[in-house]
Amino acid sequence: MGSPKYNYLFFVTKPYSFPILEPIQQFIKKNKCGKVRWFTASTARKYQAPGKELHSSSKVMSYNPDVVIVPGNIVPDFWPGLKVQIFHGLDDEPKGFYRITGFFDLYCTFGSNTTNEFNRLAKRDKHFLVRETGWTKIDPLFSDSSDDESSRRQITERFDLDPKKPIVLYAPTFPPKYTSASDLLPVFSKLKNVPYQFLVKFHTLLDVNIQQQYRALKNQNINVVEEINILPYLQIADVLITDTSSVAYEYLVLNKPIITYRAIARKDKGINIHSADDLQGAIERSLANPGEYSQNRQRYLEEIHPYIDGKSASRVIGTIENILESGIHYKLKAKPSNYIRKWQIRQLMNKWEQ
Repeated sequence: MGSPKYNYLFFVTKPYSFPILEPIQQFIKKNKCGKVRWFTASTARKYQAPGKELHSSSKVMSYNPDVVIVPGNIVPDFWPGLKVQIFHGLDDEPKGFYRITGFFDLYCTFGSNTTNEFNRLAKRDKHFLVRETGWTKIDPLFSDSSDDESSRRQITERFDLDPKKPIVLYAPTFPPKYTSASDLLPVFSKLKNVPYQFLVKFHTLLDVNIQQQYRALKNQNINVVEEINILPYLQIADVLITDTSSVAYEYLVLNKPIITYRAIARKDKGINIHSADDLQGAIERSLANPGEYSQNRQRYLEEIHPYIDGKSASRVIGTIENILESGIHYKLKAKPSNYIRKWQIRQLMNKWEQ
């Protein structure tokens, strides 16, 4: 790679998408294979993008992107460039994950489960391409052990943690129907004098009142992580507690114990509890026997994300370059009209640009 150079635009509507795109930006800069600009909208506008931003569609048109990369579900159809969907999570369980909106030219999938289904849909619709690349957000998890040790030391010092105690990371999802945050709150308030310590990482969309109740528990054993990027905390955690959140699938890469609260799929990737009263026992069991579900985790990882080389960003950019250079996207069937949805997106863009 290295030539030709393309103009890339990253379109972000949710703040948790920034870490998904940063490895791509880093790869482009390192290999000098293009230029990057960011466009933030919706709740992502409250945060500063980790790169140069464009603030209006007129600026986008002047920039004239060759590629628009999107972790979310929508993208302005009137912007120029190859529209690329890279997804906001590894979890294909949410309703609508396989819904084809008619706005994307390329879907970058993670492993056999997502690739097979999107290939089936591509064969049916014939107006988009599918390529398996792996998911860019987790590229940094494949750093060498010295980076892991340095990260653990820095986080331990920042939160004044005990370096001799295991770290248990709690990362609940946000929808009221699926989050464990309310149910587990009373248990966390009691787990003070235990031989392990907690870090709590909220989803940015979790109910603010619930977040505040957890912050009120802050003591020597419970600390709340305020950063957007969860990856450094996944790296240093000895056990992950979650529910239906896709963070469980990110954690599979590390093959460390997972505790889920009322999971709805792949329940045997770790200890799945149905009562908050079982949490403490599950933590102690996981710490005592971290390899208990190792084979299950590895089996699911092979299905969901078999790439363990940290080069998904490279594959995404390589795939995009091959498509642009071959012109294969020009041979696709015309996309559906979607007049109503296109109008709705224009209305949203007008609102976000004000």
